[in-house]
Amino acid sequence: MGIGYGKECGIGEETILRNTTRYAITVICEDRVGLVGRFTGAITRLGGNIEVLDQNVRLGYFVITLMATFETGVTAEAVHMGLEKIDDASTPAISVLPRREASIPPAGHGAPFVLAVAGIDVPGNFSMVTTCLAKYDINVESLVCRTHTQDPLKENRFTIIGELTVPQGVNVKAVRLALTQRLADREVKVTLMHSDIFDATNRIPMPKRHMEMPS
Repeated sequence: MGIGYGKECGIGEETILRNTTRYAITVICEDRVGLVGRFTGAITRLGGNIEVLDQNVRLGYFVITLMATFETGVTAEAVHMGLEKIDDASTPAISVLPRREASIPPAGHGAPFVLAVAGIDVPGNFSMVTTCLAKYDINVESLVCRTHTQDPLKENRFTIIGELTVPQGVNVKAVRLALTQRLADREVKVTLMHSDIFDATNRIPMPKRHMEMPS
């Protein structure tokens, strides 16, 4: 039963939340066709309602992270056992952790921006980029890093793509310059633009989270 149905029956949202338990679930295993359907099907059979889900394949490994609500009587151990039975070809790494019933307010406030950084792949790139962003109180909402292997005569390259929340008043040009200078020896190219501009120029819509526009 969804929350919308409960409201129609006169049941308040707080009452429904008190009768459910939210779990944060992560599964990692060797990738095979059909795993998304098998794991989400197991959640459904356990009576779970998936609220949000992210899935990808990294270096041959299937990785899925989701938040789901279950009736209060469904324990983390029961969910773990239900998911463990799905993958009979390997031993999946499974994490089932109880979370707060109510949604947590966003950590950052401001405007949505898209960051793209590309350059020579050297240890520490990820740390240097995120540390620089933190100095400007920029919250990272989503971040993806890829490395690209070149032929033996060329240096490997990396690409970082991120969704950020930039506080109002932050000088975006200064952030871009700081990133460029910090990674100057990696021959980086840095792009930082409002998500609306990114959408218009790349035709790849990004999630809209905020309304404020920093200067």
